Amino acid sequence: MSASLPACIVLTTHQWFEECLRRGCTVLYFPPNRSPRGVSRLSSGSICLILAKSRPGAPREEWVFLGELTVKNVRLVGGEEFHAYASRAVIVEESPPPKPGESSWIIEFESLTRYRRPVKLAECYVRTSTSRKPLKDWAILGFTFIRPEDASKVVEYVRNLACVEVEDREVTHDVLVEELLNMGRWLGFVVRRDELTPDNVYKLDVTWRDVEGHRPLKAFEVEFSGDVDRALARLAHAYDIWGCEQLWLIVSDEADSERARKLLEPRLKGSFARIRDKVIIVGWEDLQSMYESVEPHKELLERLSKR
Repeated sequence: MSASLPACIVLTTHQWFEECLRRGCTVLYFPPNRSPRGVSRLSSGSICLILAKSRPGAPREEWVFLGELTVKNVRLVGGEEFHAYASRAVIVEESPPPKPGESSWIIEFESLTRYRRPVKLAECYVRTSTSRKPLKDWAILGFTFIRPEDASKVVEYVRNLACVEVEDREVTHDVLVEELLNMGRWLGFVVRRDELTPDNVYKLDVTWRDVEGHRPLKAFEVEFSGDVDRALARLAHAYDIWGCEQLWLIVSDEADSERARKLLEPRLKGSFARIRDKVIIVGWEDLQSMYESVEPHKELLERLSKR
């Protein structure tokens, strides 16, 4: 999705989702005479993540992201107008549509899709630029607006957990960083994001250490800026100051790890020769493939990694 578009989370029920898919509905309405905060700021192309309860009143531990829809249009309609949209909406008994004299916000949408893997809200540790709490702990009611500057990060995080095919979604720096953090946790490491070196010279995308308080054993840089030399400089500094056993460079311009390694080989024979044997270069597609292979077995990995 475009980085300039906002997104949202819509809280509904499994029943609504299944009925909407079955009938091919393209209209979502909100309770009459309510104004969900931020709904009018959605625009064509905005993504709405569908968070569903197994039943009305179900506890949060049962809430899951089942899929998403793409916004086509957002309107405030009166009860007299709503009949024109009613056949394309799932009418919810607990929340009837507007009557004459009332009004409701509606979202006309396209491309309602089901995720291959439902994502539990409790799995979502992503944070926005302003949130103190991860997504799993947000106060979520019927509608939650996500600002444009945070929308891609949240949407891609959920899509990643849902195993959406790589070719169907945008691969971002934050998605790859979250994958590295998750894999580190599953393998029993203490993981950190955006960790400053002790001298405050560089900030590393991801570090893994065996025990809290110990030096990082592995440092990771996800290179999306095109400045490979700067990424290598960060890794070299991590080696100099921490003595990291492994330095991982994830590159975005080459999906295949072997081709990426050949392209960077001249640099590793020159300015960065001292870390040549420590650097492991991985193309983003190979990282995606590894993550998707490991993710279904994360609980087993977590149990195996316990000491």
